[in-house]
Amino acid sequence: MLLPALNAELTLDPKGRLMLPRQLQVALEMQGINGLVAFANGGPNKGLALYTHADWDALVNQHRGTPLDPRSRLFALAIQSTAQTVSVDNAGRMLIPQPLRRMLNLERELYLFTAGSWFEVWDRPRWEEQALPEAAALWDQLYGFDSLKPPAGPVSA
Repeated sequence: MLLPALNAELTLDPKGRLMLPRQLQVALEMQGINGLVAFANGGPNKGLALYTHADWDALVNQHRGTPLDPRSRLFALAIQSTAQTVSVDNAGRMLIPQPLRRMLNLERELYLFTAGSWFEVWDRPRWEEQALPEAAALWDQLYGFDSLKPPAGPVSA
């Protein structure tokens, strides 16, 4: 499922619930989705990744291998060991399980962004101070500074 491009600053309520942005709620509702798979993406103090069950199954199948395959073992340890099913209620709220909130240090101020077929939730101060600059540096390393600017002038055929 392709999600709409979205970036949002959100607040976690005292019960650990997050109100999803309306645009994301509508996209999920249109597909009849009210349950997602959440997991720690990158280990402790990183982001919470959320996939539909179908996209989660595709991700898991992509990493299936023999028990001796080191990549499959690492995937199981790092990702599958933290995976939990979460529900989106009729009001568009999602309860983030306490173990994941604790592991990822998700407190009150959060940042959500979509990334194609999944979305992530981060502690907002950590996103702004650490993860976003790291992502920008990686983008610059891979594609070069100003790579997102449109070309200057007409493109010749």
